[in-house]
Formats: sequence, structure tokens, C-alpha cells
Amino acid sequence: MRIETETLADKQKVLIVAKKNYSFITLFRDELKKYGAEVFFSSQRPGSLKKFDYCFIISGKYSIEVHHNKIKYDNVKIINLEGDVISKEIIDKVLWFAFSESKEKILTLRLGRQKKQKPTLALFSFQKRFNSKKLILLFIFLFIFLNLSFILPLTTSIFYSYRSIAAFKKGKTMKTSDLLNSAEFYFKLGKNLYFFSRPTFLFLSIAIVPDNIFDIENRSIIALRTSMSILENAQTLSKLITDKDQTPEKKEFISFRINKLTEQLDLLEENLSVLNQELPSKSKILKSTRNELNQILELVSKAKQLSAHLDSFLGKNQEKNYLLLFANDMELRPGGGFIGSFGTLKFKDLGLKELRIYDVYDADGQLKGHIDPPLPIRDYLNQPHWFLRDSAFSPDFLENYSQAKYFLEKELNFTDFSGSILLTTSSVKNILSAFGDIMLTDYNEIVNDQNFYLKAQLYAEKDFFPGSTQKKSFLGSLAKNILFNLENASIRQLATAIKKSLDEKKMAIYSDDVGIQKILNSFYWSGRLIEPKCPISLNNCLNDFVFPIDANLGVNKANFFINRFINLRIFLANPNIIKHYLSIQFKNDSPSEVFPGGNYKNYFQLYLPRDTIVKSITKDGTLIENFDEKINGEFKIIGFLIEVKVKKSVEVKINYDLERQINKNRNIYQLIFQKQLGSSNSDLTLEFNHDKNIKLINQNFSPLVKNNEILYNTNLSADKIFILEFNNN
Repeated sequence: MRIETETLADKQKVLIVAKKNYSFITLFRDELKKYGAEVFFSSQRPGSLKKFDYCFIISGKYSIEVHHNKIKYDNVKIINLEGDVISKEIIDKVLWFAFSESKEKILTLRLGRQKKQKPTLALFSFQKRFNSKKLILLFIFLFIFLNLSFILPLTTSIFYSYRSIAAFKKGKTMKTSDLLNSAEFYFKLGKNLYFFSRPTFLFLSIAIVPDNIFDIENRSIIALRTSMSILENAQTLSKLITDKDQTPEKKEFISFRINKLTEQLDLLEENLSVLNQELPSKSKILKSTRNELNQILELVSKAKQLSAHLDSFLGKNQEKNYLLLFANDMELRPGGGFIGSFGTLKFKDLGLKELRIYDVYDADGQLKGHIDPPLPIRDYLNQPHWFLRDSAFSPDFLENYSQAKYFLEKELNFTDFSGSILLTTSSVKNILSAFGDIMLTDYNEIVNDQNFYLKAQLYAEKDFFPGSTQKKSFLGSLAKNILFNLENASIRQLATAIKKSLDEKKMAIYSDDVGIQKILNSFYWSGRLIEPKCPISLNNCLNDFVFPIDANLGVNKANFFINRFINLRIFLANPNIIKHYLSIQFKNDSPSEVFPGGNYKNYFQLYLPRDTIVKSITKDGTLIENFDEKINGEFKIIGFLIEVKVKKSVEVKINYDLERQINKNRNIYQLIFQKQLGSSNSDLTLEFNHDKNIKLINQNFSPLVKNNEILYNTNLSADKIFILEFNNN
């Protein structure tokens, strides 16, 4: 084993005296140890400093070691610190001062001072993490979020409302109710949130936008909820009215339901009217919605007016007996069509008492005596006698109703009617669309709006002979099924179908009740001939009138295949004369001469103002010289026979003048274009031409205007009234 001997040198002893534990002392001590020194630390100066090689007194006060600017001990150096921020550079200065042979015994260092740290609270901790910019952004975000938080529930409410409307249109009552409940929930939530943000919107002057949206949504919900209540009430009413077991209690309940219906319709009309005003009128996206809303509003307004007289119509205080006239508009006549069947409908004490259907030949077979027919029936139909089946030969339903009553009194001694309802084949088809499939057990047949005409024609014509009962039995069975299944029908679709039929002149109603009839006349639902006069409120008014009328005398159903195209050119030029050029094209699309189609043998009539001067009439360019012409009240009526062969077209042109004084300055021109009962919706083109001195101001339709010509394309789906306002300079 090898033993090594190592001689250890004595380590220098260093004392550091400091009352405070400065942050640099540890660094200072570590540096001293690198030089092999043995370092001691004390917070107080010991009594004797001779046993230490070096002594560093770190203090702001060193006068105890200084006497007359001399240090008592040679091994003592004093470091005077002012401050407490120590860096590596300071340490190097102290080490240089400590071990240098400089005679300087005192080193004064002016250091920086650390800021005193205050107690840390949660708020100060939050501020430390988020500077002022972040706080501002956070505040802005919260402000915007709180003020716009209502948008999400409001949008959700609108979404559920839209879906509930779609479900309502499809007749899904339960689904509509569930969706409407969701819409109401989110609407209330959005409304509550908007309560806090509305002051901000008011301050920014933009509160009108969310206010309107909330009001539109609120009224939409109310309108839909009210509509559901109306349908429920109407279905209950229909069941009560058709219930054969009527009691005084039921009569009172029906009366209560009728009054409730009027109130509901009034509430619905109010909300729909406001919606119609608040929806943006210039929005293309909402154009179809506004059109549909206008149609619904019109229906509700008319239903409300009629509901006020519903108890009278249902015989609340006296029995009401109505004459039903079933007209086949496929065999068109001036009053709607050939009368194939008729019926009686009786109400008493707000309930249905009786419904009976008769075949027209049952009545006509009992007519005693002779009644002269209109000349076209005698001359072109070869009928020397007049019967109920051909009685609808006036374009005025009241005249036809009066004539039908006359026949029924003569034939069956039927009297005391309270009014009449004309139902064409097309109107029954429209009504059936609200019922779906109807099972006629007597015939083992399913009838709906798609096959009704064919089924009715089958039972009307198959093995038919005067006196047979199959036609009246079929229609009677169908009519009773319709009445006694009202509670199962779609009331919304039924109301729409009836309105459509009345608007398009496929159905007409006349009532002896003055109040009801006044309303029907204002709706143009009574099938009356319109009097060609301007309203009293219009000054300098030039009235004009056109009413084309067909009468199928071919003993077939050719009108199923007939299309009409009407063009009327009007010239406002001569100060005293308005020129007219009327063109009507008849097109017969019958596949053959086999029944129900065939050649169209049409006695055509045209109702014009009394003072009209007919200039010429042509058929396919050939002049018609022999035509009927007569004056009847305010009208001049011209008539002649037209025959349109199978798969052929015929164009009739009628040129006529109307004497009217066109005044200087402002004038009003009013044209009434009336539609025939039972007729199809013919295409109609209007052309207005005028001199350069005439300046168009306004009109109640939207034409194409080019230079001195006004062009308007439409269809004759209802009675039309066109008004032009112009200046004549």
C-alpha cells in the first residue's frame, strides 16, 4: 500500500457581519469560497475581530468602526450599501475591494430598491392575468352578448312557427299543436331576454326592427292558435247542426258556438290585418307569403261577415227551405249549365231537418200545359216546350231561381223557398277535395274529386230513361254523405273550396234574407248581372261593359273539351267614340263525335252597353249578317249560332263603337268584364291604345306600357273591373 501525504494550508477566515440577509450575501460567500476562504456569517459584530483575517461589515451605518475617519482594525473593511438590488457587477466590485491592496477601507455602493409587494387579493390576481385591453374587449363581448342573447330563442320560435304553419296546411292537428307550443316557449324566452336589451336598442334608435319582428312572431302565433280554435269550433258546429236529435239545450249550445265563431274570426282578422301591414311590402322573398296572407285575410273577412247571419240562415226563429239546383257545366248554359237534378234543404232551430234530391225529369214529367221557351231553345234545340231542365237560360241567377220556382210550383206544387244554391259539377268536385275518399255503400263505389265527374256521368247516362231513379239516387247518396261527414272533412280545405267555387262563378247563392243577400252581392257570389254604371264617387267616368255568354245546344258534354281565348282592343282616340275590336277563339279538343264529346253547337250571346253601335261580326273572316239584336234594360244583347267541329277552331270578331264623351283634363275609364256562371277560366288579353294627347295617370292593374299602348294578360277566372285614369290635354 502506498501512502501519500498531503499538506493542507491554513484557510483564511472571513467574517461577514450584516443585520439584514441581503440577497447578494449568498453570492458573495460562494465567490469567497472559490478562493479557499472559510466564511463565517453573523448578524452582530463580535467583541474581537483579531482572530479573522478579513472582516466585512455590511451596513448603512459604519460610524462605530470609524474614529476620526480612521478604522480601528486593519483587517476590517466596511461596505456601506444604500439599496438592496444586487447584480453580478456589484459582486465583482466588492471582491475587488476586498482583496485589493488599496488603503481604502470603506466602499459605498448606491443600489436600487425593490418595490414593496402589497397583499395579493383575487381582484389583483385577475388584473395581473388580464391587462386593460383584454378587459375592455371582454366587457365589449359581454355587452354585445347580453344585448343580442334574445336572437337565438326568437329565431328558434320563428322556425317552429314556420313548421307549425306547414303542418297546419297538411291538416296535421296534433303536430301543429306541439310545434306551436315550442314556438310559444322560445318566444317567451326571447321576449324576456329582449326586455333587458331593449333600452340599448332604443338608445341606438334601432328598436323598431326587433320590436316589429317580435310583434310579427307574436301575431303569427296568435293567428295560428286562433285558426286551430276556429276549425275545432266549426267541426263541432257541423256535427251539432247535422245531428238529427235536436234538443233545446243543443240549440242554445249551437247559438253559443256561432257567437264564439264570430269572435274568433274577428280576432283572427285583426291579427292577420296587422301582419299584412307589418310584413315588408318590397321583399321578393316574402311576396308569395303576402299573396297567401291576402287570400286568407279575404276569406276570413268574408266568413266573419256571413257568420253574423249564420243563425238566420239555419232557421233560428223560423224554418228555412232552400232550393238546390245541380247544373252540369260540361253542358254549359247561360245560367251555369243543364239542370239535371235539384233538391230541397230544410233547416229549423239551427239544425238540419231534411235533405232530398230529385231527378229533373221527375218534375218535368208532371208539367201540365205549355210554356214558351226562349227562341234559341226552340230554334236550335228543337224544343217547342220549356221545362225546368232548360230553365237556366238567363245569365242572372235570380231570374233563373225565379223561373225554377215557377216550374216547381207548376210541376210539384213546391213553394215557400227561402233562397237557392246553384252547384255546378265543378263546384261539387272542388268540395269533394276536402273529404278525400267517400264510400257509397249503396253503389259499392269510392268517390273522390278525381273520379266524381266520370262516376256521376256513368250513373246519369247509363241505361237512362225519363223517370229512372239511378241518377237522383247517386247524387242524393253522395250529398247526404257529404253533409253527414262534415266533421271528418278538412274544414280549412272545405272553406277554401267553397270560396274558390263562388269566386270563379262555379257556384252561386241567393237568399231572401235582405242582410245576407246584401253581403252576397258585395262579394259577387249571388250570380247577378252587374249593372254597367260607374260608382257615384268617380267624376268624369266613362263606363264600359262586356259579357260573353255560351249556350251548349248540342245535347252533349262538349264543354269538357272547349277552350276559349279572348282578346279585346280598345281605342281611346275620338273625343266622342271609344272603338272596340273583340276577338274570341273557340277551340274544340273533343277526340271524336262520340258522346260525351262532339261538335260544339253554341248559341253565343254578347251583353254590351245599351248605346253600343255594332259595326261588323265575322266568323273566320266571313261576315255574319243575320244575328239577333235586342235591348234589355241597360244592355244591348246580340246573339248568333256558332258550330265548332271536333278538333277544329273558330274565331269570331266583333267590332263595335261606344259613344262616350272624353272630357278635357282628368277622365276615368271603367271596364266591367263579367264572367258567365259555370264557364271555364278563359285566357284574356286587353289592349288599350290612345292618342299622344292622352296621358295615363294610374290604373288598378299592372299592364305592360309601351308608347301609346297598354297591354295586359290575365284570365277570366272571376268578374273583372278594370279602371284607367288619364288626362286628355
